[in-house]
Amino acid sequence: MKLQVSRKNYGKILHITDTHLFSDEEGCLLGINSNKSFLSVIAEIKKSKKKFDLIVATGDFVQDGSQKAYARFAEQIIKFNTPCVWLAGNHDNYTFMQDVFAHYQLADNKIVLFGDKWLIVLLNSQVVGHAHGFLPESELTFLQHALLQHADRHALVFLHHHPIQSGCHWLDQHTLKNSEALEKIIQSHTQIKAVGWGHIHQQQDHRWHHCLAFSTPSTCFQFKPACYDFQLSNDDAPGWREITLHLDGSLTTEVYRLANNPFAPDLSQNGY
Repeated sequence: MKLQVSRKNYGKILHITDTHLFSDEEGCLLGINSNKSFLSVIAEIKKSKKKFDLIVATGDFVQDGSQKAYARFAEQIIKFNTPCVWLAGNHDNYTFMQDVFAHYQLADNKIVLFGDKWLIVLLNSQVVGHAHGFLPESELTFLQHALLQHADRHALVFLHHHPIQSGCHWLDQHTLKNSEALEKIIQSHTQIKAVGWGHIHQQQDHRWHHCLAFSTPSTCFQFKPACYDFQLSNDDAPGWREITLHLDGSLTTEVYRLANNPFAPDLSQNGY
């Protein structure tokens, strides 16, 4: 199913990821109440009074696997009155996502025709029961078909898992295991202008062959960059990413965070 978003000049996307919500209002993960940090992020975005044409949410919506936690996410997102597309992360229950999000009219669209010039494709890299990601042949074929069918459009691709090494040894054990397959498609389709993901709870910005490649911070805790073993960051606050798509196939993007890091994690924790 395709979603059509009408734009004439340029378009603005809000990228949110890794909310890790709980059904219990006081649920905490690594010392952070992820429900409250998510609400704070949403409040700060609304405070900016910016208008978005599309919201892209790239997985790990909930921590406790509950339908109520998915509803928490949807109840806030629908207040933007903006189309929202989504995909699964390693912590997600896909059946629950479909059922709850359909109730809130967050449609299960994996292709977005954005204005007259852009194509957005969402890929499912989830491997049920595992932290790492993998794109099965069906997803790779889906991407290639979408690119060929809309060869006149610039493309932006989203998935949950990182296809590029993060520089954190422990995190890179949970990367996209067949990233070379995605890389080959990128190399052969210059219409792909950018690839975005979540999962690593960090901001990273790369140049991957001819396109931009970036990760977006979590709305809760952040992982410390360039670490061999699991470590949390006490310096980086919850955040989100804004992406502007231009008619000429270029895009500009910037990450924003809550000021003064009001949600510091419990640095004594050694896993999640």
